[in-house]
Amino acid sequence: MNRHISHILLTLCLLTAFAGRAQTPVTITGTATFAAGEEIRLLVFHDLLNGIADVAATDIIDKHGRFALKYNTTEIELAQLAIRTSKAEFFIVPANSYSFNITVDSTLYQRINPEKYGGFLQIENTKTDTGDLNYKINRFTQYFNRVANAYSFGMIYGSEDNIFDTVRNLISEHFDFQYLPENFYQSYGYYTLGSIDLLQYRKKPIYLYQKYFDNDYILYNNPAYMSLFNQFYEGYLYYSPYVSKELLDRTINETPDYPTLFNEVGRDPKLANARLRELVIIKNLIEFLDNKEFDRGNVLKVLEYIRQTSSFEKHIQLIDSKLNQIKKSEKVLEEVSFKDEKGHKVQLKQYEGSPVYLHVFQTDCINCIREMMIIKDLQSKYEGRVQFVSLCLDPEKETYQAFVKQYGKQFEWPLLYFDAQTGLCSRVLRPCRSTFSSTPTAP
Repeated sequence: MNRHISHILLTLCLLTAFAGRAQTPVTITGTATFAAGEEIRLLVFHDLLNGIADVAATDIIDKHGRFALKYNTTEIELAQLAIRTSKAEFFIVPANSYSFNITVDSTLYQRINPEKYGGFLQIENTKTDTGDLNYKINRFTQYFNRVANAYSFGMIYGSEDNIFDTVRNLISEHFDFQYLPENFYQSYGYYTLGSIDLLQYRKKPIYLYQKYFDNDYILYNNPAYMSLFNQFYEGYLYYSPYVSKELLDRTINETPDYPTLFNEVGRDPKLANARLRELVIIKNLIEFLDNKEFDRGNVLKVLEYIRQTSSFEKHIQLIDSKLNQIKKSEKVLEEVSFKDEKGHKVQLKQYEGSPVYLHVFQTDCINCIREMMIIKDLQSKYEGRVQFVSLCLDPEKETYQAFVKQYGKQFEWPLLYFDAQTGLCSRVLRPCRSTFSSTPTAP
């Protein structure tokens, strides 16, 4: 082939590849009349391994309840809209525009952790499009949940395989999911159905591995894939017959040695794939951070080694995401301010120089009040060496003020109030479940 022609073809291929990765804009507009003047945040999950979302865009909802958000992306991503600590999930598709009407239970919206009581934002697409990814996933999820809930007891506690066959047949009557890793919707359904196989074949891990993970694709941005991955490989290194406790002690607790750990773990046939193996190791190392059997400092050293040497860019991003989360969580209580009964701001960093015992309570929690009586004895014993602080989480500030007025003199340490709008909850609460509401007609 002529060199000039070859050069042109190579240039065209490179330009095409670059264009495929180019970011495309997404616009999200809508109304949230209940939250005029509040900040609305777009959170995007770039890390489904750890369930960590980043703030991608913000806007202040105007007096008419209107908002507008813009975000650029290269691929389909799971996202949340968040106002205060209430959230709802949906999927962002590159180059799409979304128009939502957002509502919420006004009473639950005032609580610090509304999702605990079912106080999710409800987002309704103002334009119904049966071809929209959110519509299709919501339609499937609603039907899947109804069927799974109806047969959940039999699938969990029963021993008859026909229960699982019944569930699969009911779902397959309306949805035909196949292994098509480059199709987001098909993959979402395929790996969601994998949760049924996980129950039925939990004693046949090699079957599950071959059906769902023995391939060249790791779908980092697909929540159904990553959910099944996290369930299948949870605690895997700790219980794998191919990985001894002696190996983990030697390569983590004694002397951090990732190359040896990586090679030895590779003896497991379910971890033959180098990229999958490294992802499983990263996941399990993160689990070891909270396991007292492992030296936390050495676990962090191994993660840092992987971050610096990995050939997989996505794995570097996942480790960065987790390490940044750890750093932020260590600082968040120092940065946020609380309030006393008179409305004055108080920060924990004011007590810098001595350990702080932070006690969290609600005035209607009997056990919480009993703990305060125990703290009263501890405060007398460790006065001057430990600073005790009680933090009230009552949704109504008036309840807190009444409690302090009636009982505050019994406790000789600060009784502070946690205002849901201070921002702490929105930065540390776990992601909520999907509550996208385009109200499709279920099959």
